Amino acid sequence: MIEIRSDLAKFLAGNFPNLKISDDEDLFAGGIANSLFTIQLIMFIEKRFSVQIPNDDLELDNFRSITTMTKLVERLTGTPSDD
Repeated sequence: MIEIRSDLAKFLAGNFPNLKISDDEDLFAGGIANSLFTIQLIMFIEKRFSVQIPNDDLELDNFRSITTMTKLVERLTGTPSDD
């Protein structure tokens, strides 16, 4: 079972243990993440979910929140999240 949303939330919690991040919170507008962290997100997503993110999808909007990243992974894997 792919648990996209919860795996992304766990990854963020591991990197920002003192913050409570909601699924729709904009990580960049809130100053939580920066461009260097975006690279870490990309690497985590590609490894954890066994996907290759195409250049056309390497847009900041795809990494703004847990919700947008979940939708990206669902689209790339062709599998809706179970959580």
